[in-house]
Amino acid sequence: MKNLVPTIATLLALAPPVLAQGALELPQALQALPGTLDWRSADLNYESAVRQLEAAQAALGFKLSGGADYTLRESGSNLSLSGTASLGVLPWSTSADAARSAERALERAALTRRDARNTLYLALHTQYFNLRQAQTDLSIAQATLALRERQLQIVTAQNQAGTATLSDLLTTQQNLDTARSGLVSAQGALELARLTLASTLGLSPQQLGNPVTPPEEPSLPGESLEALLQRALASRSDVLRALSQLRDAEENLASAERDRLIPNASVSAVYSDSGISLSSGLNFKSGTASLSGAVPLVQGSGGALQQGWSVGFSLSMPIFDPVADSRIRTAQTALQVAQQALESTRKAAELDVRQKYQNLQTARAAISAARAGLNAANQNLRTAQARLQAGTGTSVDVQATQLNLLQAQRNLEAALTQAQLAALALQNALGQDLTTTLGGSK
Repeated sequence: MKNLVPTIATLLALAPPVLAQGALELPQALQALPGTLDWRSADLNYESAVRQLEAAQAALGFKLSGGADYTLRESGSNLSLSGTASLGVLPWSTSADAARSAERALERAALTRRDARNTLYLALHTQYFNLRQAQTDLSIAQATLALRERQLQIVTAQNQAGTATLSDLLTTQQNLDTARSGLVSAQGALELARLTLASTLGLSPQQLGNPVTPPEEPSLPGESLEALLQRALASRSDVLRALSQLRDAEENLASAERDRLIPNASVSAVYSDSGISLSSGLNFKSGTASLSGAVPLVQGSGGALQQGWSVGFSLSMPIFDPVADSRIRTAQTALQVAQQALESTRKAAELDVRQKYQNLQTARAAISAARAGLNAANQNLRTAQARLQAGTGTSVDVQATQLNLLQAQRNLEAALTQAQLAALALQNALGQDLTTTLGGSK
């Protein structure tokens, strides 16, 4: 493709430059992604899940509270200060369930963030190469207009000389009008492509340089399709999310069954001396142990001070509890739904990988066809130039073959672009983080 530079430069010289000066390389544009609004929004959503996990883990930890109690009686007033410490010590506590659920929610949030980043990464590639193609399309439209104007000049002269009919002149004029319309359309498409890419990068169109990085021809993965399918099922975000939701359903069912079977039982011990009391307790239902104490500051004259210790145990057995039984049945149904959702997700993931793999194969095959077209266009240009030198061809013929060559180059770049985008789409379908080089793993 290097031998096309002089020809393309000649065609671009037919009209003044329309793009901003300066170069915008694809790696440079990719490095700007972490600063975009969509990227930061994905990070904030993940941070929200981190804060929720921290809150759930804090609920598991040690808690201390203080209070005061004041009583006014005929015999006097009493004032005491108290404090209570509590800690979840049993693994089936509600706080422990909430913490494990928050951990899985954080895992899903990380997967959602990865998907958002990959989507942005793919969108930037698409927009970048769309801008390159829009630039080439404008060059083709300008060259087409120049050719149609030249052809109209020739046909007009031929019509005046009587060697071209009025119908030929009208057809040539119509071709010129179509070329003018195509130029307007190409200019609008280029402006829209620049606005789209600039908006993604958070820039104004005037700040956006000229995209200079060409697409590259990708290769097929070295693994077999079956190996790719297995890798996708182990790494894809949708499969991992469905698996996480299945674990949520399993734990919800276990929690409902445990809540139905474990009685509401608690044990407590109290010691008091001279108004000072110290008590401890353990609730088997909630899995929480507590320790509290009270110190009297002001005591009335009435009433004897209690001294000694006591131990208590309470038990409440759920014999008939239709609400708890209904919760178990609901959780069982939710578990079945989650199991079916996981199976459906796996099947959809397998189909998606197969489609993306086929798309890449098809796109790579299109590159060969585009290269053949480019070779033919090169040969046609050399033939037209030879005929012009021999006096058997015209400069218009050379100009037309130059235009065909530019179109063939555009077709090849479009084929390469589709192949590169197909390769990225396949990597995304396999569950790969496309943004690792941009800090995507952080």
